[in-house]
Amino acid sequence: MKLVTWTIALLLALGGAAIAAQVPASASAPPVVTATTANDPDALALLKRMCDRLQAAKTFTVRGQVSLELPVAGGQLATFFNNFETAVRRPDGLSAHRSGDLPEFRFVYDGKAMTVHAPSTGTWGTTSAPPTLDAMLPVAGEQGGLNMPFDELLVADPYRAVTAGITEALRAGQANVQGKKVEHLVLSNAAVKVEYWIDPDTALPVRSLVIYLDHPLRPHFMVEYTEWKLGAKVSDATFALPKPQGASQVSFRDAANAFR
Repeated sequence: MKLVTWTIALLLALGGAAIAAQVPASASAPPVVTATTANDPDALALLKRMCDRLQAAKTFTVRGQVSLELPVAGGQLATFFNNFETAVRRPDGLSAHRSGDLPEFRFVYDGKAMTVHAPSTGTWGTTSAPPTLDAMLPVAGEQGGLNMPFDELLVADPYRAVTAGITEALRAGQANVQGKKVEHLVLSNAAVKVEYWIDPDTALPVRSLVIYLDHPLRPHFMVEYTEWKLGAKVSDATFALPKPQGASQVSFRDAANAFR
């Protein structure tokens, strides 16, 4: 899990307030589930099947809801919910739209440029970008503090991205999500724990959860996937975002500030 640009973005969103807010000394650590083996072959097989299905899709769209924890007054974490719509064209197209508790935000990438529009601030900005999704995602995090909720699934080799740095993988059993029985997987290392709930019929994730173990507040970041369309017809216009009427053109970084 070396690719995770949402780690950079969430820590930027947490900012100084989160760094200053320390977990009380009396706070107990969350319970730890111990795997019978550091790399459960059943867990890795399920994960590989999910990643292979996504890797084979040259285009796809997905909708859902993201929940993330951010600090409020006093340094306590509060949970914020946002809806998202994402379209992907490999290797060089991405469109993402966020709405909900946090300010509305649009991002597109067409293999040449990254462009953002923040309706809440009336700003629009664009900048040049690398020619592939794999190269663009870290740059979006570095230049604008931007994150895609599940960027490890967008790249050319999702399995490699998901398992990079993992020291433990286990199958936690079955669960009920969105009225379906799904398989629950847990992946972890010293810095982060990632969980996936995978529909065994489609091999697609219906939920994912990230817990940042190396941050004093241990914030959570969850994605609920509600509508996958693999192989969807996605037009070039999906990855274009002309400056909206009335919007002010600013630098890419300044427009991206509304993301946080």
